[in-house]
Amino acid sequence: MLDRLLSWLSPHICKGCKVIGATLCSRCKSYILGQNWRKCIKCSGLVSNNDFFASGNLCGKCAPGLPFTQVFVVGERIEILKRLVGDHKYFSERESAHAIAELISGILPQELPADLTIVPLPTIARHIRERGFDHTKLIVQHLSRIRKIPVNTRILRRTDNASQHSADYKTRLVQAEKAFFVSPRTKIPSKILLVDDIYTTGATVAAAARILRQHGAREIWLAIAARQTEES
Repeated sequence: MLDRLLSWLSPHICKGCKVIGATLCSRCKSYILGQNWRKCIKCSGLVSNNDFFASGNLCGKCAPGLPFTQVFVVGERIEILKRLVGDHKYFSERESAHAIAELISGILPQELPADLTIVPLPTIARHIRERGFDHTKLIVQHLSRIRKIPVNTRILRRTDNASQHSADYKTRLVQAEKAFFVSPRTKIPSKILLVDDIYTTGATVAAAARILRQHGAREIWLAIAARQTEES
């Protein structure tokens, strides 16, 4: 109701073509999904059809060294996707969460495991206070409704309040290994879809996946909205 009222008072404008009426119009959404990003999330090398069928956006060389069963990435953090994700994350545009969730839904297989549970990568508490909401939690709530998959936002928690936005790779690794814990007395699903907005070095999501595996998760699927590039 509130979003509809705000959209009437201040109409949404497409991040791509600037048409009034939606944060991301159907044409621009189809354009992004039509890029069919087939690179490895780790090394950015091209992923063969066989590797993509087995692990998604993971090449055969990188897959054994990462704690993910399958990885799915909407695309590189450029152009429309960069504006969409950036405005949601850095400028507190709540309405962008639904468009991001639709894009993530569009790259996931049509048939998903019945026992899959969505878990968002926890956001630093200070950032939640600054934005007024948890931007990743909002994305997974929309994704849960779109794909009819249960979501659990209480399983994974943060122990730190340090931002990794400007940290180098070595600093990210050190921070990430101590950044998470699993809530006590929480039953860990056997199959988890871990969701985050931007993948840079991968240290954070890999650390989160490892701790979930240590507590009983057998499969960790990863869904990412945008892969950071050197240019972006």
